[in-house]
Amino acid sequence: MDASYARAIAWPPGSDLKPDASVGEQIYARHCAVCHGPDGRGNGPAAPALHPRPRDFTSGAFKLSSTPSGQPPTIEDLRQVILHGMPGSSMPAWDDVLTSADVDAVAEYVRSFGPHREWGVAPTIKRAPLADTSPAHGSELYQSLGCPACHGPEGRGDGSSAKELKDNWKQPDPPRDLTAPWTFRGGAGDDALVARIANGMSGTPMPGYNEVAEPGDIAAVVSFIHSIARTPPWQPGGSFDGPGQSSDPIKRGEYLVRAEMCELCHTPVDDNGIYLADTHYLAGGMRIGAGAHGVFFSRNLTPDDATGLGTWSIDQIATAIRTGQTPERRLNFWGMPWMVFHAFTTDDALAIASYLKTLHPVHNRIPLPLHYGTIETVARKAPYPWPALTPQRLTYAAGNFGEEQPGATRRELPQNVLVWTQLVVLLAGVVAAACARGGSLARSTIGAATTLVLLGVALVVERYPALSVVPAEVIAAGFAANIPEPRLDGRPPHEAALLRRGHYLYRVASCAFCHNGDGSGGSKISWSAMGTTWARNLTADPTGLRDWSDKAILRAIVSGVGHDSAALHWQAMIWDHASNFSIEDQRALLAYLRGLPPVSNSIPPAQPPSARDCAVYSFWVRDGNMTPGCE
Repeated sequence: MDASYARAIAWPPGSDLKPDASVGEQIYARHCAVCHGPDGRGNGPAAPALHPRPRDFTSGAFKLSSTPSGQPPTIEDLRQVILHGMPGSSMPAWDDVLTSADVDAVAEYVRSFGPHREWGVAPTIKRAPLADTSPAHGSELYQSLGCPACHGPEGRGDGSSAKELKDNWKQPDPPRDLTAPWTFRGGAGDDALVARIANGMSGTPMPGYNEVAEPGDIAAVVSFIHSIARTPPWQPGGSFDGPGQSSDPIKRGEYLVRAEMCELCHTPVDDNGIYLADTHYLAGGMRIGAGAHGVFFSRNLTPDDATGLGTWSIDQIATAIRTGQTPERRLNFWGMPWMVFHAFTTDDALAIASYLKTLHPVHNRIPLPLHYGTIETVARKAPYPWPALTPQRLTYAAGNFGEEQPGATRRELPQNVLVWTQLVVLLAGVVAAACARGGSLARSTIGAATTLVLLGVALVVERYPALSVVPAEVIAAGFAANIPEPRLDGRPPHEAALLRRGHYLYRVASCAFCHNGDGSGGSKISWSAMGTTWARNLTADPTGLRDWSDKAILRAIVSGVGHDSAALHWQAMIWDHASNFSIEDQRALLAYLRGLPPVSNSIPPAQPPSARDCAVYSFWVRDGNMTPGCE
């Protein structure tokens, strides 16, 4: 893998630091390197799933700077970003974690990565008190300065050039929705907006206008931006109108795919848990072990005709997402958790399918599932809890197990031959037993029929729960049975809408898959690359989130920072994906979590990697295993 794309770090972060490391280096290694990389190039191991990608400090270009574009930022610029974060991204606020001296130390360390050896000096912002700074004049200037080309005629970030915009590192850099000031990375105050418009944003397509617009004109544009601001959905009169509600199915689908757990299984990872998204984004090939159910391989979701979804219709893809029913067969939900995704609305499922059809095609032929023979499968499933036949754990192997070269020999062929041979031998045994049995023809016939019935039952058990005759609604309802409904009685409309959206996200974002339907947590994960950890208790109990601040909860969800400020591994808590949730959806999920009834369930602290951990990423589906390691 190209080190400029992503680079591994020690886990826990900073555990490989030398004793004489400076304070700034220590803070950076523990809190920053997982995103920005050990060498500051924006190439941390969690970076591939983050949108936008973390800043490359070696270029010296900083978005939020009070200095003109191309000039080094001031120390106060970096301090403000570190203290307050960048809303709508994975960059959290550290003001309640780091001391003032810590902030200065890490800011100096960050500056050392870049070409500038001195801090910049912010120019004095000129004011024009007699100028026309009305929103009406600002609207005229907004048009004449060419803003609609990127931000759209109504400021919704949907201009004619919006989809083509990229930053200096060739990453997509969509323009901001100006009607949602809560998404402004550097804040929505007058001074912040004047600085953004006047100075531009280094490394991005946003230019500075200080040489083509008078200070009064810039102030007027700021007034216009304030005038088109929407009411956020968490305030009276507000409503949801973000990317998750976009009328453009491709835009909505892209948003949902990036924020959900699709990439978790459908993009293979290396031995350090880094997604191979530069070459195999959603191309499948991850090997999933599900105990007696067999071995599955995540499907290639790209529109490659030969190995992906190129020949599938949008309706077929949406149906597979919600019901597990593909054109060939019903998927086993222990291989593809469609019982979770059944909660998607039809429109959202169709949006996801529409986006998948736009991906770059990747040739990666995925093997068919591998199964044990009938006898072994039935015997191994017998002790599993019914009706879900829950295995003890699921495993997810690093690497791509797909076949990238056309014409490769099918890997599953030898095992399939053995399985079918065993079935033929069983049938032959039934026939031989019937023919060799003494007594009347009637008794022989009854004996043979009984044996065939038992064999039929065994074949059903072998296939269960991947049987099309079982309604998808029944399976999904069973999985969601203990997910609490939000209490809406007496709630004003905006709060009720927020809770309903949060409940929906809790279901489709797979929170219940790891944290249990009631949010009590406890599921164990062990892997040599990250150690052993357990899903947190999310309920309003002292053993859960009762004593966490809203800021701390959101910081854990979208930035991977635990209550004790320790880093959460992105392959354990999928914060790298959750960071792509809009702020509207983040607030909705937070509101729902705050309303979860308290459940007492003390969760052990995460354990660093040790020789006891599993060589292959292992997720315990059955709760109650609190022993670190692979036991």
